[in-house]
Amino acid sequence: MILTTSDPVCIARDPASLEPEWSELARRRAYPTVFLTPDWIRLARRHDRRQQITLGIADRGIAALARDADGTISFAGGEFTDYQDIVAAPQDVPTVAGALAEWITAERTARIRLDFVPEETGTVGAMSPVLTAAGYEVRVERLVTAPRMELPGSFDAYVQGLGKKERHELRRKLRRLETGRRVAFRFGEEGERAAVTDRFVALHRRSRGEKAEFMTPDTERFFRDVADTLAARGWLRLGVLSVDGEDAAVLFGFAYEGTLALYNAAYDPNLAPLSVGIACAAYAIRSAIAEGLRTYDFLRGDEPYKYDLGGADHWLLRFEASRP
Repeated sequence: MILTTSDPVCIARDPASLEPEWSELARRRAYPTVFLTPDWIRLARRHDRRQQITLGIADRGIAALARDADGTISFAGGEFTDYQDIVAAPQDVPTVAGALAEWITAERTARIRLDFVPEETGTVGAMSPVLTAAGYEVRVERLVTAPRMELPGSFDAYVQGLGKKERHELRRKLRRLETGRRVAFRFGEEGERAAVTDRFVALHRRSRGEKAEFMTPDTERFFRDVADTLAARGWLRLGVLSVDGEDAAVLFGFAYEGTLALYNAAYDPNLAPLSVGIACAAYAIRSAIAEGLRTYDFLRGDEPYKYDLGGADHWLLRFEASRP
């Protein structure tokens, strides 16, 4: 239990005191994701200077929040947290989301902005009428998609399940890469973590355009913190594609509750004509199937390769509410 029946519906709590219940609730969500575990929120908060608030809600859920300097309330996690939401079992989402909206009105919060909220969970739908009734102006929009797909029992079945064009292109790209070259894919062992992370950072900085600019010193510190934190839980997956003995691409992913999530990737730009980025993702899918994982999540963004590899849209919303 998070609260007793005599407690207020929402109460600010020390997040450390909630971790056992929080971890269990994260696993019980309709679509469990590492981004809503206490482990992820704890590490994300180390890189976020905003005021942090953790609410236990009606003994059924948790809301990890942040307050900006101007008083705006959002979910905790920041830009690098792909999914943001309350943490509750599916049947409790209406109660927990509604209670969070009532807490917002009781706090007389002037503005709420919740980004990357999964459309399918119903959180936004439960909060909207409560805030509207309290006099808030509410706006909801689809912000970005997060494609994902269910995995079959074999890689052959996966390839066969792609569209005709996509199937042909994937086979062609893999065949071209593998012809006349030594190609291997592996998920790095724990003893390789530091070296593979170094390679991931280096490949980013060898990239061109926005990808090269992405890996700032602060971003590098964040990724290293993520690697250390999630490796300790056995959730980190660093996929390495080697070509002729050289690590040509690194996939930075997470395996959690039956899902492999592709968080980021970097590859040698000199090997771009060989489609090493696409190949690395495809080999990771093959390894995920072999591991018995059930879902492959491409996470936020509508890059064409995600659909070429079989991803289907799952929308994330922006929810804003303000007092006129």
